[in-house]
Amino acid sequence: MEITNLDEILKDLVAGEELMLVDLTLTKVGRSHLIRILVDCPGRVNVGQCAKLSRKVRDAIDTDMLLKGENYRIEVSSPGVGRLLHTEVDWKRTIDRKLCVELDDDVIVDWLEHYDAGVLTFRSGREVPVDAIRKALEVLE
Repeated sequence: MEITNLDEILKDLVAGEELMLVDLTLTKVGRSHLIRILVDCPGRVNVGQCAKLSRKVRDAIDTDMLLKGENYRIEVSSPGVGRLLHTEVDWKRTIDRKLCVELDDDVIVDWLEHYDAGVLTFRSGREVPVDAIRKALEVLE
């Protein structure tokens, strides 16, 4: 199975559950496949949402015979707090969360209020273009 086939199916399933697809990896582990799906949503994804999506993905794989009798395992989870942020999905999913953002000459620790057209707006009113960010991650309160 190619990841592009699974990616197309996943986008519809994830959107139907009002989640955001953060990452998808498909690896061969011994004689089986590991499908690792990271999802999030505003406010945070919960275990029930992950389990429901896992069942829907399994049903879609089996119905469309994407793995044609091969063994596979699905893992659906949130990306976690320590994951580096760098994509548009990352910025959208972390609105209303506290971030630590490293710039060339400054470090910002503030709540992300808004993301639009490549610019982050923080609760303090500070605006930062994403191309000026060296490193960013979510921090716990």
